[in-house]
Amino acid sequence: MSLFALCLLLVCPVLFLLVAFRFFRQHNYKMTALFVCLAVTVGFIGGVKGYGEMDTRTKSTTVSTFDRDQKENMTRRYEQAVSILKGLNFNHPDREKTEEAVHLLQDFHDAQLLTSLDGACPDAEMLLSYAEAMNQVAAYRGHMSNKDVAGDRKLLSIVQDMPEGYKGTLAEKIVPFRRLIIAMNEAAEKEAELDKKNAQKHAANLSKGKYGGIHPGDSEDNITAAYGQPSRVNVSEGEGKKMKQYVFNHNGKSIYVYTQDGIVTDVSM
Repeated sequence: MSLFALCLLLVCPVLFLLVAFRFFRQHNYKMTALFVCLAVTVGFIGGVKGYGEMDTRTKSTTVSTFDRDQKENMTRRYEQAVSILKGLNFNHPDREKTEEAVHLLQDFHDAQLLTSLDGACPDAEMLLSYAEAMNQVAAYRGHMSNKDVAGDRKLLSIVQDMPEGYKGTLAEKIVPFRRLIIAMNEAAEKEAELDKKNAQKHAANLSKGKYGGIHPGDSEDNITAAYGQPSRVNVSEGEGKKMKQYVFNHNGKSIYVYTQDGIVTDVSM
């Protein structure tokens, strides 16, 4: 409580009461009543002012404590998320970990909150975007293809919004990740164009009574032109090599085309 409020609450009322007592002894009851009223009024004003000051101080202390606790809590969540994101592997991201990182960072969308943290959690919004993007990748359980990337509008939207020259927290992971997703999308566009051309070639071959014609040593790019779209493609990797098995159904028969690192190795029926 300020000195002014204390004077209004205690000192002034006491002085007024002393004056009122003096008039009372002189049997001047009108002046006595006046100074008693003044004492009560001034005391009331002092009490209200003192209460207001104490209430404001209490609220300020409460807000300050809340802000400090919130800052500590958000900083702790930020550090936990950074630790999780550091350990994520693009080829086999843990879905539970990516979801946890998103949960820890989701409140950082709030611009007012970021301002109140006063730089304690740098690049939190970017880290949230990265966590959300990795969460999309994790949904494919380590088998995300170029075509999957091209079809995942949410993933592409997040990645395309990431600044190309980002140099902040976890830039060593975020920048290569962004480049890879964009490259996979571009590769998917080229594959789609190739598939379109191969479909046209396949249709032309069929019109001439031709089907197949793929041999070991041919490029994998020519397979769909010869056989059309496969019913399925089985992919496996080992010893640094990528192997595929294309399965086609033609006139009730199954045709298998095997490739290794983009080259046809065998064709069987």
